[in-house]
Amino acid sequence: MKRLLILLIATLAFTACSEKEGEVFYTALYPIVQLEVEVTLSAANEEAEAAIRSRVEADSPMLTTGSFRLDFNRFDGGVLYITREAGDATLTGSFTKQPAAREMTFTVEEQSYTVTETAYINESGLECLRFSTDLTDYYREVLQDETITSVVRYLYTSHPAY
Repeated sequence: MKRLLILLIATLAFTACSEKEGEVFYTALYPIVQLEVEVTLSAANEEAEAAIRSRVEADSPMLTTGSFRLDFNRFDGGVLYITREAGDATLTGSFTKQPAAREMTFTVEEQSYTVTETAYINESGLECLRFSTDLTDYYREVLQDETITSVVRYLYTSHPAY
């Protein structure tokens, strides 16, 4: 009888502690309110900077009426949903983020990039999240332009920081 009771308790404990695959335990929605691109070239060239900035904006997975949603179904990530603009179809990908980290990796349609979260103060004085992505290496390769010193995309959200 004692063995049966121990076996029953062990089975219940194992079942309670096992992870349910695909179950979302936390969701975060990040509406985008501003897209900003910072381009630095080794030699001043406003026309080239503007062209690169326009290309980065056009290639951005989210625009100022878009959003992204993170559905955590694992302790270190889950499913990523991207809506480029309000009313557009939603793209699905994945993300990884170590607990308490400020960096995460987004993967969508075979493209992977690192996003870093910081805070900014919006026009109402509220501290909100801003996500930055360093695209320098990507645009140096795509544009075959060694004069590119830095290309960074900033996505400002209305989501309160921390």
